[in-house]
Amino acid sequence: MKYKHIVWDWNGTIIDDVKLSVEIFNEMCDTCGIAGLDLDEYQRKFKIPVSDFYVEHGFEYNKFDFDKISIYYVEQYNKRRFNCPLHDNVVEIMQFLNESGVSQSILSAYEQNYLRECVQHYDLHKYMDNVFGLDNILAGSKAGLAKSLAERIDAKGNEILMIGDTTHDKDASDAMGADCVFVAKGHNSADRLAKLGVPVFDSHAKLLEFIKECI
Repeated sequence: MKYKHIVWDWNGTIIDDVKLSVEIFNEMCDTCGIAGLDLDEYQRKFKIPVSDFYVEHGFEYNKFDFDKISIYYVEQYNKRRFNCPLHDNVVEIMQFLNESGVSQSILSAYEQNYLRECVQHYDLHKYMDNVFGLDNILAGSKAGLAKSLAERIDAKGNEILMIGDTTHDKDASDAMGADCVFVAKGHNSADRLAKLGVPVFDSHAKLLEFIKECI
């Protein structure tokens, strides 16, 4: 057994919310007089910390209050979040890992209380040893949180596998000394993810095949 613990990202990796995120982002752009993005452009440009993404797209700090932008985004997202489906095969993967004796956690830049509500809503808490989200709504770096999570996990270094959908998930896995794979079904494009030199899958079904070879 190569991996003893799986760490899942939430947004875009477990939950299929990228279209909702683009929709809300474009609503904010329209309100602020900034050009919006289509899905492909968004996936090429999105990054965490989210504030960097906003600034690079034209939300200048001297013109826009990032705290207010964050509040608006989270309010709109939370109104519609339960309309988003889980990605296909996610539950199947979690069930397989659970039956194989591999423990699991969620590590997210989503605010902790909101994250727990979602995990409970989709009935995924039964698979998770830990659910770690940030203590704020600013969607900043989760590298520090990753280190804290690693201290809670009964596995070390490359016994841990991080599953994510953005380049920042590689930062989080590096903070844990863990391996990383991507599923290109979320907030970053496959081409962008491929540049980081770790496996990239175009579906969770293919991810499941990989996991079965590693467990």
